[in-house]
Order: sequence, then structure tokens, then C-alpha cells
Amino acid sequence: MQSERLVVFLAGGRATRLEEHATDTPKALQPVAGAPLLDHLIAEAVRLGFGRFHLALGHLYEPIVEHLRARGVDFTWSIDDVDGGSGTAGALRAAADHLPDEFVVWLADTLPPASLRGPLLPAPTAPAVARMAVSEQVPDVTPNVTVRDGRVTAYDKQSPAGATHVDAGLYALTRDVLAHVPDGRSDLEQLWPALAEQGLMEAEVLNGRFFDIGTPGRLAVADREYRAVSERA
Repeated sequence: MQSERLVVFLAGGRATRLEEHATDTPKALQPVAGAPLLDHLIAEAVRLGFGRFHLALGHLYEPIVEHLRARGVDFTWSIDDVDGGSGTAGALRAAADHLPDEFVVWLADTLPPASLRGPLLPAPTAPAVARMAVSEQVPDVTPNVTVRDGRVTAYDKQSPAGATHVDAGLYALTRDVLAHVPDGRSDLEQLWPALAEQGLMEAEVLNGRFFDIGTPGRLAVADREYRAVSERA
């Protein structure tokens, strides 16, 4: 059942692009439309039918744990305690003891469109070990994903030739993906090209604009858009 699927929020980054906004406040707790980003993420995950949550944490993890406990959220958490961080893929390796056979990874700086409806991102079909949500409606992000016949065939943050979609920041994975995460520091943006080249990554095209709050400008856009949604509700 969708409600039994685990969502892993990756929330351990240092948020250097947010500059002074993230000096003392982790990215996951940045205010959006009057509430911490993480509150919106959990509410959106619940709205989409998910019911179990794990937080993969690192930098400034204490206020995130305290916030969720104060809210009474039922969650588990792991911490990437490697000096300097082991990267977004490394954070999954650090969370391995908490991961079931199939789970969803959600970048904790990504808000979905209010129009998005679940269920979404079914488990990848073997031999694939990943299914990436992609969108054509992220106007301020250069396309970085090439999709062909339901599969991601190329991925490059610097824009691969022929790319028409944007990585939306949500992924359905199986535990088998961990075998592809190398030792040492490793980021998802390094893992995805390798999986695409091996034919191990499926694609799910989702409609609507996703909001990446990774910079002050994008944070302001997400704040404005989510306030407008709240006012219409």
C-alpha cells in the first residue's frame, strides 16, 4: 500500500547557496509561506499518500530532530557524521539500516506542485534499480535529463545534448541501488549518469512546476507561490 511506503528526506546538506539564510537555520527549516519547509514537505507527502518518514541528516541536524519531535511526527533518522559530509548518495549508504526493499527518496529542498496527485513513483521494474520523477515545467532550471521510451538514457547537471526534462528531486529506489554507491564521498548527481548508462533507471514524467528552494531567489518564489495556494484554499 502507498501509505506504508517509506519516504527518505535527504536533509543533511550545508545549503551554501542560501548564503546567510542558512547560517544558523538548516535548509529544511527555512520558512515558506509562514511555516518551515519541512512541514510543507511532510504535508505534501501525506497528501500524496505516503505514511512513513526517515530523515537522512548531517549539518545542523539537532534543530530538525527537535522540531519534528515537538510536532509529534513519527519518524526515524540517521546522520552522516563524516567530516565534510559523504554526499547525497553517501547519505543513503549511512541510512542503510533503515531502508526497506523499496523506498522513495525526496530531496528536502524540493516542493511539488499543488496540482500533483498520487499515487506516484511505483517501484522500479527489475533490472532497473531507480525510477526518477522528471518534469518539463521548471522554467528557471536548464534541462538535465534525457528520456527515451520510459527510461532515463542520459543525465548531466551541465545539460546533456538532447535533454528535454528536469530532475524533479523525487526517486523510487530499491535497496539494490546501494551496490552502485561507491565508497567515499558520492552524490546522486554522480550516481544517476552511471545508472542511466547501464539502463537501470526508469523515468516518470510528472506535470506541474516543482520548486527548488536552493537559492535565496528560488526560496522567495516558493514562498510567494505557496502563499498564493494557501490563500486560494
